[in-house]
Amino acid sequence: MKSRRRALLKLACGALAGAGLGLHRAAAWAQKPVFRDADRTRDKIVALVRSFPGDDPRAMRHIQKIEPITDISIPGVAVPPEQLPLMDYFVGDLHLRYSFDDPKFVSSVSAGDLKRLGLKRDQLLPLSVENFRRLYPGRKIEYPVPQIALVTDAGNLEPCLMLDAAFWEKESKRRGSGIVVAAPARDVLMFADRSVRGNVDTLKKLAVDVHAAAEKEALSKTVFLWNYGRWEAFA
Repeated sequence: MKSRRRALLKLACGALAGAGLGLHRAAAWAQKPVFRDADRTRDKIVALVRSFPGDDPRAMRHIQKIEPITDISIPGVAVPPEQLPLMDYFVGDLHLRYSFDDPKFVSSVSAGDLKRLGLKRDQLLPLSVENFRRLYPGRKIEYPVPQIALVTDAGNLEPCLMLDAAFWEKESKRRGSGIVVAAPARDVLMFADRSVRGNVDTLKKLAVDVHAAAEKEALSKTVFLWNYGRWEAFA
């Protein structure tokens, strides 16, 4: 996966050098959950960043507002309500899908899991951020393009870092600037200083190119701005 990510970025950087969801019935996109014996413990819960299919404006959030997506179904599959995956709106065309961290399987967190683990619904987000920090302490920041930072070595869950408000507050203070990010693929997260001339345009170009190359693994072409402790769809 890491080599694929670098290939996508190389393609995008080379290009730079040369140049429906309905609110009444939300579908559980991506592959259906695999219910199996696994390490389905609270210490493994993470929030996967995923994108809505299409561009239904009713599914979008211009300003971050994390809240449950209700009345979820899996097309063509009969699943008891307590086993349906738990999902939240996030920002722009992105949403969150809670899962037990596993490199090979989709192992979604359900209401039944919350009951089994003694968790409340509103504990999921802070718990997933805490777990992500602990599970991937060795994540790195690299610079494939000058001024554009790339998050790596986070278990192919790099966009999950968007949920760590403490990280972005610290980064904003350290740089003395607003931060803009792009999550064009499920394992790609890039960010830059908003104040540096050309950074937003460069990030947008990279996001569009990586998104196109990522195909089924694509997330969003949008650039997001960290502003007043939350994300906003920016460009």
